[in-house]
Amino acid sequence: MGKKNSCQEVKVPRPLDAAETRLYGWVEEAVLTQPSVVESDALPEFRRNYPLMEDSGVEGEYVLEAAGPSDRVPFRAGKDGPHFLWVYQELFTHLRMRLPFSDFQRDVMTRCRVAVSQLHLNGWGFILAFEKVCLHYGFRPTIRFFFYIYDVNFPPGGYGYISFRARQGWQLFDSYKDSIQEFKWHYFKVLAVSGKRAFWLDHENKPFPWVYWNPKVKEFVVYNLEPLEMAAFKFLVSLPSGLPKRNKFTETEEFSGFNREGTLCWVQAHLMLP
Repeated sequence: MGKKNSCQEVKVPRPLDAAETRLYGWVEEAVLTQPSVVESDALPEFRRNYPLMEDSGVEGEYVLEAAGPSDRVPFRAGKDGPHFLWVYQELFTHLRMRLPFSDFQRDVMTRCRVAVSQLHLNGWGFILAFEKVCLHYGFRPTIRFFFYIYDVNFPPGGYGYISFRARQGWQLFDSYKDSIQEFKWHYFKVLAVSGKRAFWLDHENKPFPWVYWNPKVKEFVVYNLEPLEMAAFKFLVSLPSGLPKRNKFTETEEFSGFNREGTLCWVQAHLMLP
């Protein structure tokens, strides 16, 4: 899809009008000067190579739409337009994301009141890696468990991309390298086809808090875990060689170290369970 060097042609956007300034004046200027370089004619090929939905049966219920020349990733749907979801192409090409979001992913975004596209790709990398590792070893990923390990990382000097940082040196996964920063130029809209209700709408057809950018992202600090969560935490940090250190997992990633049966025995021993 779009190449970073093509950004030079559209690097200087038009100024925000008065209404946009009222709505988005709180957003970091760097974000508001990052138009998408994803073009409409590239979306069909992207869709063929990277399925959008986990359930192929509902793939046809959603369409992709390129951002307009004046669109920016914090922009919301207009009063008369359908609600949509901004996503980055690297969520699918690098992180192998599939929609809709899992309960754990929604819980993290809802608790922090952070939008899908407001999360830096490193933030998504930590979420997906933590969830995949927990599920592989038979643990239930919870937001309490996650935020015992990670703090919300706010950008310095303004409202920009939100990420997470490991607490107290508990660096379970590596961050992406700087070269992945180009994800900020590669965003597009996901919309439900006419007559279908989008998964990002509640029963009143209102968007969930994680759909659009929010100036009031919240921290969530957890100091204590339940016994089973603490045993799971101790197990994960005990695997310096068995836990994959990259947060770029795919469906075919092989995990070394304990299998589920071995994990259960380890946790039972540390909890002194029968």
